Amino acid sequence: MAKEKSEKKGKKWILWMLILLVVATSGGVVGTVVTPKIMSALGSKKETVKHHAKTVVSGKQQLVPVKKFVINLTNEDGSDNAQYAQITLSFLVANSEQKTKVKKDVAVVRDSVINVIRQKKASDILGSSDSLAGLKSQLRDTINKAYGTKIVEDVFITNLVIQ
Repeated sequence: MAKEKSEKKGKKWILWMLILLVVATSGGVVGTVVTPKIMSALGSKKETVKHHAKTVVSGKQQLVPVKKFVINLTNEDGSDNAQYAQITLSFLVANSEQKTKVKKDVAVVRDSVINVIRQKKASDILGSSDSLAGLKSQLRDTINKAYGTKIVEDVFITNLVIQ
């Protein structure tokens, strides 16, 4: 009698595991097949993406992402405690030709960014609500000066960590 009960429990356990496996597999398949279709339908309807109040990405403009930077900051009090900024940026340029130029000459961009941020303290970057806007303007102006022309229209900070 006890043997029959344990066999029934074993069969029920196997049945529940099979049901769980079928549900999980079908959920994964549906998610994999349906999600890209929904995302592409939503993406095709968007012609203009607003990033913030001043900047609108539209038409031929292109975003150029740049690999992250890890940069030593200037010490706050002159002590030996080093602070670092890890920052990831994207740049808005007028067209695909300028995007190609920025990607080709990425060393110019990286040098400009490092030179600007290396002179900053953590409080310069995070000190007030206008600090990041000022930093973005300074980065844009420095990069454009290095190129000798207005190539970067706007700078987007996509990731920022200060330690």
